[in-house]
Amino acid sequence: MANIINLRCHHCGELLQNREEPYCPECNLYLAYRAMPFLLGMLLLGHPVPHPVEHYPQGRAAVGGDAFAYEDEAVLIWE
Repeated sequence: MANIINLRCHHCGELLQNREEPYCPECNLYLAYRAMPFLLGMLLLGHPVPHPVEHYPQGRAAVGGDAFAYEDEAVLIWE
């Protein structure tokens, strides 16, 4: 994997002390505070995920009757 060395901040352009991070600490904090309303909105206003038990109270039906494990068509991986 490539080792990326950042020389300047991607936001303000200042030289970086820690070259493993793309942003200086001040810009990193500024960008985190700018993203906070969007993140909170996604958490608080997102659609709830339906519980799988409500959709399949008796469990999921078998796909192919007696087909299971490696014989099941849904499980085969074609190379």
